[in-house]
This record gives sequence, C-alpha cells and structure tokens, in this order.
Amino acid sequence: MAKERFEGVLSGLYSRNETFLVSSTMMFICSVFIGYAFSGILEPILANIFGEFKKNVSKGILNRDTVSLLTHNLTIILMTYFGGIFFGLGTAYFLIYNGLFIGYAGSQYELGYFIISFIPHGVFEIVGFIIVGAAGFRLTTILVNIMKGSLKLQSDFNMTNQFKYLLEANYDDFKDTLIMMGIAIVLICIAAIIEANFTPGWIEYMQNVV
Repeated sequence: MAKERFEGVLSGLYSRNETFLVSSTMMFICSVFIGYAFSGILEPILANIFGEFKKNVSKGILNRDTVSLLTHNLTIILMTYFGGIFFGLGTAYFLIYNGLFIGYAGSQYELGYFIISFIPHGVFEIVGFIIVGAAGFRLTTILVNIMKGSLKLQSDFNMTNQFKYLLEANYDDFKDTLIMMGIAIVLICIAAIIEANFTPGWIEYMQNVV
C-alpha cells in the first residue's frame, strides 16, 4: 500500500512537471554533447577553467572527500534552483555551463576511461542536476503567474486577501519544486558518497581488468 502510494506521488509529480523535466534534460544533455563534440571551438573558453580545476584538485585546494564534494555540488544545486527567480535565466546558465564543462572534460581523456570514471557517481549527479533544473524552471512559472495575477488585483476588494488567494493558488506548484529539489539533494548526496569512497577503487579495478 505504501509502495503504491509512493509510486503514485512520483507519477503525479512527473506528469505535472513533464514539460520542465524534458526541457531540463534536453538543455543539459545537448550541452554535454556540444561540450564534447565542439571542444576545439570551446577551448578558448573552457581550457583555462578546466586547467584551473585540475590544478586545484592536484594541490588539494579542491578536496575529493565526501563532505567537500557534497558542499560543492549542493552549492550548484541551490544556485540552479534559485536561478529560477531570474526568469529561468540563472537555471539555464548553470545547466548549460555544467553540461558544457562535463562534455569538455570528457574530450580531454580517452573516452572509455572517462565513462568508466564518471558513470558510477555521474548517473546520480546528472539526474540530480536535471531534476533541480526542472524545479528551477517550475519556480519561474510560479513567479510569472503571481506577477500576472498581481496585475489583475481589484482595488474594490481586500488586496491582502486577493494576494493571499494568489499565493494559495500557486502553493501546490511551489511544493512540487521543493519536492524535486529534495529528490535532487538526495541524489547528489549519493553521488558524493560514491565519488569519494567507491569511484577511485572502481577506476583502479577496471584499469587492472582492462
């Protein structure tokens, strides 16, 4: 019974936000592909960023332990979500930037090695980014609806009650964004634990096998 109810909640969440999930997925995946396929063109933009990233990792400035990875990725998750406040531009920016970076990073290694290194934690990480991207876009529509509704408030009636009704009308949609962000955070936590504790051993094992 509990399982069926849980599946119903997820099914409803998906159906209500399908457009945003598909948009977020397409934006992120296309950015990964562009970052990989057009790495030469993007070299002037991303080479320094990627080089600085590698240098900071090698020097220990960017630690690869669970807490550090979790802190870094949660920061990105929150910025992607709250980017929806800026009419979705912030959300789109972080989706595209991270997609391009991952794609470009993949082009700097032998493809098989990169896939082996990235897949264990990357599956959770990517799905988390996509879901929080959808939450950010959903947040944009809520704010737009509230703004449009505010323009239709009538001075003949109590303004406070009208605005309260407007907020209540968008409450369920806002709750959806929080649920999606919560799911994304759980996935990012799982990704950080895997990347810090499992991925290094997995890479070593696969290199010995292959």
